[in-house]
Amino acid sequence: MTNIVYVIPRPEIGGAEKQLLRLIENLDRDRFQPTIIFLDGKGSLLEEFRAAAHKIIVLRRRGLFDLVTFARLLSEIRRIRPGTVHATLYIANLFGGWAARLAGVPRIIVSQRGLGIDPTHSRLKRATHAVLNVFIGLISDVRVVNSKAIADRMAIYGWEACHVIHNGIIDRPFPSENRMAELRLEFGIPEKSLILASVSRIDPKKDLETLLRSFRLILSRRPTAYLLIAGGGFADYQTHLESVADTLGVADHVKFLGFRDDVYDILALCHVSLLSSLTEGLPNAILESMLLGKPVVSTNVGGIPELISDGVEGHLVQTGDCET
Repeated sequence: MTNIVYVIPRPEIGGAEKQLLRLIENLDRDRFQPTIIFLDGKGSLLEEFRAAAHKIIVLRRRGLFDLVTFARLLSEIRRIRPGTVHATLYIANLFGGWAARLAGVPRIIVSQRGLGIDPTHSRLKRATHAVLNVFIGLISDVRVVNSKAIADRMAIYGWEACHVIHNGIIDRPFPSENRMAELRLEFGIPEKSLILASVSRIDPKKDLETLLRSFRLILSRRPTAYLLIAGGGFADYQTHLESVADTLGVADHVKFLGFRDDVYDILALCHVSLLSSLTEGLPNAILESMLLGKPVVSTNVGGIPELISDGVEGHLVQTGDCET
């Protein structure tokens, strides 16, 4: 049996985390024994990962160059002696890949799930990420991405021969009408209303302010429309968005739902699925929307054009465009 160590920042609800969880749940346990190391502490998916894995280890990283956490990670990998270390997301690629190389692990896999573009990052931070991504490419044996757009982006940093493996989702039945009625009652939405939904982290990268401005135009034409925004994130950004919604006069028709474990049901409830991101990899929310047969209106970024042809499965718009 082959021991595999998976390294990821935190077991929090997110696209990359859910993809890793599903991968581990479906491993052949007669051949592979998975241990998961979380660098940055606990999260809302911890118990699900605990049920799926052979063992979990939770570290508590403090800062980019936390040598104490790095030393603990290196020690754990040496103790387990895995045949493969598989790291996911930038900081885990850096810590996990480097520790695995020092520990003499035979096979090191790194996985990048997004374009690595953040409008809040300073020029220094962007330069640091660029240099460290080059380093990650050099110390890894296999480089995995979930869209061609990311493969093209990472080629800038010397990541050669990236393997493009698109995200997968579990086929599920359409929720019942009773469930849809329960959600409408919970959210206080009249039965005949137009419902728009965005499954999105509350993060400046998602540009939800533009989404709210677009919704103002929709509401002016469809006064019974409602916008559901499902996802957690930065509390200060949500406060800002609530203020924007109030200023735009749409606050009574916008529902910030926070973290939800029923986003599939919420997407089933909506008539149109929306995504206003400035940067993306390959969003699970779009895949789930397509599984449900929901039209998607999204910004034309990252791997999204690999899923949606404009005018076929939905519509693509440029970032910052609140009127198209």
